[in-house]
Amino acid sequence: MFKNIIKHYADKRMLTFFQNQKRIVSINTLKNSKNVGILWNPADERSIEAYETLRKVLQSKGIKAKGVAHVHSSRELEMLTTITNSGFLHKRNVRWFGRPKSNSIIAFIHEPFDILIDLTISKTIALRYLLVHSNATFKVGYQGIEPNYYDLNIDVSERPQCPYLLEQIIYYLENINEKG
Repeated sequence: MFKNIIKHYADKRMLTFFQNQKRIVSINTLKNSKNVGILWNPADERSIEAYETLRKVLQSKGIKAKGVAHVHSSRELEMLTTITNSGFLHKRNVRWFGRPKSNSIIAFIHEPFDILIDLTISKTIALRYLLVHSNATFKVGYQGIEPNYYDLNIDVSERPQCPYLLEQIIYYLENINEKG
């Protein structure tokens, strides 16, 4: 019950913050981006593979990529430390309402990403906090049932799987009409 109260309060605070933001959205594609942030969740099926695939696609296009994942256990954190260019949120470095304590994760929020790609299917308060507070100029992801914090919402409700979401995100980011 306590976790539900915290989740409700955190969700309410994030929504209020999001609604009061004065963001300037810039539609970016993979052709005109140089720096991309990635949110991902190892709890999602085949998410590690999807994250690494996305990193390689971005790297092949000359785009710098930096990711953050939310892990639930110390064992999972130890297993995933070999993942490159990714930071990790864990209960040790996250406050109750999702706010990170770690300086490297706080720096991720302030990074001026051209695109922030959210590969998560299973949403966590900590990753939503990063999404809402990020300085990225264009945010892409799957809304699910939460409020829509994205500039481009990819609907994968028929097939909610991380690799499929990645496929759709790449397709749309490569085919958006920049002049549109």
